[in-house]
Amino acid sequence: MVIDIGGEPQIVVTKDHGGTGRGQAVIKLGLRHAVTGARSQERFRGNDMLEVMLLVQNRYQLLYTDSDKAHLMDMRSFKELALDMGVFEGDKEKLAFLEDGMEVVVQSLEPEPGPISWRLPPRGTYKVVSVRAAVAKEKGATYVPAELTCGGRVMVPDFIKPGDSIVVDLDQLVYISRA
Repeated sequence: MVIDIGGEPQIVVTKDHGGTGRGQAVIKLGLRHAVTGARSQERFRGNDMLEVMLLVQNRYQLLYTDSDKAHLMDMRSFKELALDMGVFEGDKEKLAFLEDGMEVVVQSLEPEPGPISWRLPPRGTYKVVSVRAAVAKEKGATYVPAELTCGGRVMVPDFIKPGDSIVVDLDQLVYISRA
């Protein structure tokens, strides 16, 4: 969510709702400036009004990454865009699941300041490179670590073998199913 505070777009990073039993509710927001990336914290009362800004989500194709930028292409207009890795939405361990040619979501404020962040799609399909063998057969499902073609690691059921394609939930970084 992006809100307007003093004419500046601020991305809501964290929310904490609290208050005392007799007093008015207090909402603490952890914010990141959409353009500069500066972090701040603001407090609001329950009856304060905030303006929510229009956030547009577009599909882009990841062309390639270098040390500090991701180079993307708009799937409709074929325009190229380079975004800093610092505006990636998610943990740094999710960057291991990036693959050239994959579809990503770019979030933009319209009409200004344009693209402000990007993230992975909800799911991705990857090929398993290696699986550590299960030590002993236990009751129920046994999960073992697997390395994927992208370089990421995820826990998979013990029936998954190298060469299998699997679907991974990229929000939680967990195995979903065979592809």
